[in-house]
Amino acid sequence: MDMATDTRTLLERELQGSVAFYADSTNLTPDSRGYGLTLDCTREKDIASIAATGFALSAWVIGCERGYLSPGRALEITRRTLYTLLHHVPHHRGFFAHFLNMSDAGRRGKCEYSTIDTALCLNGVITAAAYFQDEQVREMAAALLERVDWRFITFEQDGQARFRMAYNPDRGGDYVEGDPGFISQWDMAAEQKMMYLQAAGHVEPELARRLYAGFRRDTGRYDGQDVIVNPGGNLFAYQFSEAWLDTAAYLDPNGVDWFNNTRLATLANRQYCIDHAHEFKTYGANSWGISAGDAPWGYDVSGASPALLPLKPNGTVSIYGAISALPFVPEHALAMIEHLYREHSQTWGKYGFYDSYNLAVEPAWYSHSLYGIDKGCSMIMVENYLSGLIWNTYTDSAYIQNALKILGFQKRS
Repeated sequence: MDMATDTRTLLERELQGSVAFYADSTNLTPDSRGYGLTLDCTREKDIASIAATGFALSAWVIGCERGYLSPGRALEITRRTLYTLLHHVPHHRGFFAHFLNMSDAGRRGKCEYSTIDTALCLNGVITAAAYFQDEQVREMAAALLERVDWRFITFEQDGQARFRMAYNPDRGGDYVEGDPGFISQWDMAAEQKMMYLQAAGHVEPELARRLYAGFRRDTGRYDGQDVIVNPGGNLFAYQFSEAWLDTAAYLDPNGVDWFNNTRLATLANRQYCIDHAHEFKTYGANSWGISAGDAPWGYDVSGASPALLPLKPNGTVSIYGAISALPFVPEHALAMIEHLYREHSQTWGKYGFYDSYNLAVEPAWYSHSLYGIDKGCSMIMVENYLSGLIWNTYTDSAYIQNALKILGFQKRS
């Protein structure tokens, strides 16, 4: 078996393991109120994440296309998941609660009603509706998309139209400081670009375009080129919207090439690890990917230059972050995948690669946990690299095509 074939087999094993993870980590108990909800993290067996559920909806598409699930089974899971989202999951004006009880779909504690986590879920809804072309799925998907009140979380500041990040009506609730209500704002370039696409068909076209124009485009430099950066330089923020939207096919209304932007940011992230390899044993040319996820001390959010905020490297490498970069820097991502599989067998398990690892601590630490949103991003990007399935299904859907037209995205010639 030559290297190319061997590597493709490894990627296909990672894909099959990823879909198996969702099958084993999703409530598929018949007649359960929480049917279709997916675990936030394997460490907590009853906490579901609404965003992870959106990635699961994309997993059923991949599983169906690749024969891991029968078409009938994939469609059944999808229909029943959408029914749960429409009728059982708590929402405020269409925005879902971030965390849920997996068994009964109840809101977990006083968690926020999250815009980005709702959007990640709805990306899965859009993908499922476009792929299955099933009347029940289309009707429920349309109802879920239509009930989101984007104007509710829209506000004006300094002449710019922007989205709030979240809403929490409860005093003492998650992210509430002082009086309950709106939480923070999307005023920077980050993972929220999918929100502008979803809102475009539900607000006035002029407002949709102002919202897209309303977040800052802060820039840094890499290899003599400008990079639009998120404040912390987190790799996932360059990947979550791009997992579904085929940015290689479009330029934005201002001519921004988001695909190349992600490519440059990824190269910078890798170079940052190379530059700091003398400080942290984990980092190197075949071991990079500073993002967010599992760490020796719990959930960790880290970043690399270029960034706006001070950086505090700690030696943790997010494996899924590097795998998710596969379509953007295939040579480097494949080299890391092969390196980990051969030299660090502890990073591989029943469902493929685990979330992260850190060799700069004593003893060396290997995550044995998986986060639904992390495994989902890498799963989708592997499929996109191999076939373009999710990019094509989502981007070519009538819903997203309409949004791209309203916002003024231009297809590359």
